[in-house]
Amino acid sequence: MKKAAVALWLLMGVAIWNGFNDIYVSRGQHEYKQMRLDHELGRGPDPDMQGVMARAQRQGVLAGSIWSLVVVAAGLATFWMGRRSTREP
Repeated sequence: MKKAAVALWLLMGVAIWNGFNDIYVSRGQHEYKQMRLDHELGRGPDPDMQGVMARAQRQGVLAGSIWSLVVVAAGLATFWMGRRSTREP
């Protein structure tokens, strides 16, 4: 049972990482579209799609990694704390 629960926590970490990465890449896409529209209306420079998307991807990887690490660590800490409390008299 414990192995299955640990596997579920790890799976949740992967899902959280993917979710954050997707959110940041989607934000990068919207940011590029807005910058492109501003450029076409004469209100800004010509945007670089590769630069905008590379920055969005870096931010997504960083945010996803941080949040998935926090969630998985908290989940695994519950097992460690539960195991410790059952060993003490």
